[in-house]
Amino acid sequence: MELRIDKTSRFAVRWPVMPADTVPTQELESAIASFRARASSATSGEALLLPSWSDEDWKQLFRFTRTRRVIAGNALIRHGEPDRTLYFVLHGGLEVIVHSGDGLAMGRVGLAGAGSVLGELAFFDGGPRSAGAWAVDDCEVAAMSPEQYVAFEQSSPVLARELLFALARILATRLRNTNAKVVR
Repeated sequence: MELRIDKTSRFAVRWPVMPADTVPTQELESAIASFRARASSATSGEALLLPSWSDEDWKQLFRFTRTRRVIAGNALIRHGEPDRTLYFVLHGGLEVIVHSGDGLAMGRVGLAGAGSVLGELAFFDGGPRSAGAWAVDDCEVAAMSPEQYVAFEQSSPVLARELLFALARILATRLRNTNAKVVR
């Protein structure tokens, strides 16, 4: 990714120069449909709810991502890594796995399919990955770094704010679900 430095402010700011479209045009409609379908399903507690977004709004978001393919059996996210990338699952499925406190045992948290979002916790807090995600079949994701989010925010502040609230809702839902399991 090429970076441009803004020297007009007191602080040097690095703005990523984004490509016009990083998710191939023929795949955009399918990806957008996956996010809309997941949000409208009965189990939408962890869905990215953005009902007012038009197809053009979704395309604007995906312009600030990079497409990444993950072959079945390979890791997208590894527990403990310092990566802050946010992932939007476009196609395929990933198994989300957490590690016990001693790091020896693993447990499946769930499956993330098309229309799901992964990596939001590290994206927000900058901490190491709290879980891992492995492709159960060949997958394609749209990856957004914090720098790409800043560029998205600069180009579309209202959409960026709406995305943040939708991600916060997912985090809150996941925390409530975890709390309910611990309290049992």
